[in-house]
Amino acid sequence: MPTFEYQGRDQEGRPVKGRRLAQTAESLGLQLMKEGVSPIKIILSGDKSGFLGTIIKWYQNRQINLEELGMFARQMHTLTKTSVPITSSLRQLSENARSVRMADALNGIVEKLEAGKDLASAMQDFPTIFTPIMISMIRVGQNSGHLDEAFLRLNQYLELEGTAIKRAKAAFRYPLFIMVSVVAAIILVNVFVIPTFANIFKQSNVELPTLTKLLIAISGFMVSYWIYLLIFTVVVIGWAYHYFHTPQGKYNWDKFILRIPILGMILRRIILLRFAQSFSVIIESGIPILDGIGLVAETLGNTYASQEVLSLRGSIQHGKSLTQAIAAAQLFTSLEIQTMAVSEETGELANMLEQIAIYYRREVDFDLKRLNDVIEPVLIIALALVILMLAFAVYLPIWNMVKLVHN
Repeated sequence: MPTFEYQGRDQEGRPVKGRRLAQTAESLGLQLMKEGVSPIKIILSGDKSGFLGTIIKWYQNRQINLEELGMFARQMHTLTKTSVPITSSLRQLSENARSVRMADALNGIVEKLEAGKDLASAMQDFPTIFTPIMISMIRVGQNSGHLDEAFLRLNQYLELEGTAIKRAKAAFRYPLFIMVSVVAAIILVNVFVIPTFANIFKQSNVELPTLTKLLIAISGFMVSYWIYLLIFTVVVIGWAYHYFHTPQGKYNWDKFILRIPILGMILRRIILLRFAQSFSVIIESGIPILDGIGLVAETLGNTYASQEVLSLRGSIQHGKSLTQAIAAAQLFTSLEIQTMAVSEETGELANMLEQIAIYYRREVDFDLKRLNDVIEPVLIIALALVILMLAFAVYLPIWNMVKLVHN
C-alpha cells in the first residue's frame, strides 16, 4: 500500500500535515474529510535519490528500537488516560513518528481497527515491531478495561529492558574496539611494514634474531598466500554464520557462552535479571502464569535459557509447584528458588520478582564495572607487549647493523 503526504486545514482553520498509508489519494481525501480535515494537497511520497537520500531512507526504515517503542507506550498511556479515541491517538502518533516503519505500522493498525479488529489483534499483524509479550499485555489491558495501565506497565518494562541492553553494550564496546584495533594493526604491520624491513635486512647480510625471523616468516606467508587466507577466512565465517543460525548451533553456542569464566557469569545474571523483570510485569498485568512463562522465554535472548524456562511450563502442567519447577531447572540459583518458595506462600510473587530484578540490576552494574576495570589494564598490557615485540623484532637488527658499520 503506497504512502501519501498531505496538507490541509482542520475545522478551526489551523494547518495540518502528515503522512499515511492509503489505497489512493482519493480514498485518503475522503478519510480526511470524515475526520474534519479539509485536504489542500495530497501527493504520493516520492522515492529519495542520491547518497544522502539513501542514508535518510535507511535511517527511516531501520529496526525500531526499544526507546521508540517506549515512547509510543508512554504517549498511548497519556492519550488513553485522557479518554482520547484510540484511532485518533494512533493517527496523531503516526504523524510524529521518527521512522517510516513505525508510522506505517500505526496507520495499518488504524485501518484494521476501522475494519473491526481489536487493538491487540491489530498489533499482532505487525510481529516485527510488537513482540508477543507486548501484545499480551495490551490484550489483558483492553479485556479488563484498564488499557492505560497496560500501556504504563509496557512503558516501564521497555525502559528497564532498554537500560539493561544499553549498559551491556557500553561495557563490551570498548574491549571489542581495542581487540579489533590490535588485530587490524598486526595485519597492517605484517603486510606493509615488515616486508620493507625484510628487504633491508636481506641486503645487509646481518644475523637476525629468532623473533625477527619468526615475524618475517609470518609476514612472508601472509603476503604470499593472502588470497588463500582470505578464502579460508570467508569460508570459516560463512560456515560459522550458517551453523550458529541453525536451532542446534544457536542452542550449543548459547549454552557454551554461559560457561565461559567471568563473561558467562555476567551473561547468566543478565538473563536472570530479564527473567525476573519480565515475569514480574507479566504477573502484574494479569497474564496467566503458563502463558507468561512462554512469553518470558522469548525475551531472554538466549536459546538455552529459553529452553530451561519453557521446561517450567511442562513441570507445572504435570502437577509441580512453581518453586519445584524452578528447582529442577539448571538455570536458576538458590536465590530464585528460596524467593519463589516464600512468595508462593505469601502470594507476593510479583513483588518478590521485582526485588530479585532490583538485586540483579545492581549486581550486573557492579559486574560490568568490574569487568571494565579488569579488561582495560589487561588490554593495555597486551597492546604494549605487541608493540614491544614488534619494536624489538624490527630495531634489534638495525642496532646490529649500526654496530657493524662502526666496527
